[in-house]
Amino acid sequence: MPFLQLGYKKIHYTDSKPGDNVVRETFILTHGLGSSQDYYGAIVAGLITHHFRCISFDTTGAGRSPYTQVEQSIESLSNDIIGIMDALDVSKAIVVGHSMGGIVAANLAAERSDRVVAAVMIGPVYPSNSVADIFDKRIQVVEKEGMEPMANTISTASTGKKASPVARAFIRELLLAQDPAGYISNCRVIASAKPPNYAKIAVPVLILAGEEDKSAPLQGCEKMFEQMGTSEKKMEVLKGVGHWHCVEAFEEVGKQILTFYHDIQ
Repeated sequence: MPFLQLGYKKIHYTDSKPGDNVVRETFILTHGLGSSQDYYGAIVAGLITHHFRCISFDTTGAGRSPYTQVEQSIESLSNDIIGIMDALDVSKAIVVGHSMGGIVAANLAAERSDRVVAAVMIGPVYPSNSVADIFDKRIQVVEKEGMEPMANTISTASTGKKASPVARAFIRELLLAQDPAGYISNCRVIASAKPPNYAKIAVPVLILAGEEDKSAPLQGCEKMFEQMGTSEKKMEVLKGVGHWHCVEAFEEVGKQILTFYHDIQ
């Protein structure tokens, strides 16, 4: 399996390229809490047919990227993306982030416009005290009972009416596969996060919100959208979709990303 060594972190990644190696743009995709790069599997498969290079990876402490026992932050996870880009000779990219990864994408769009062409935020969490309380409670549950309670509840409670039984089973498996210590560490990332400097964002942004998303409610997406400084911003609400957009409605997400790309050219 391909790994990158970024300082003390070992990051598992996949570098997917078009078959003819003709690349229009590079996407780098960062997942959310309790997930892995496989969350983007169907999205990547579609994008590479349109001549996009897609770099997906497991956030440290999630998937196949081992927990390091060092606490992380939105800033450190943002630096990991720049480190991955440097290691793979990517000068600029479109950053795609889901949930916790949406906070990372917003931070990079605000602070690293020298490396970020545009940002796609899928169900991005808006950091707040109430969000911190939710994830503090999750930490307590996982410390006592492991990942099973999270897997059994999130796979149904966090999905919308469009989600198939197969999609819910896949989400459950993503959660069961998590290292509890890594999951707890990433819960702390969200709980301690502060809102990125949305007003500083000057690159094009697409927000994809789930109509039935309880983890990153529409209200939070609307709030960050209004605060974003860029004049090139778009928000689409996916009907009947919960928090796992790329699993519940991958075709619709893929079409929205492609439309957004063509609009900003």
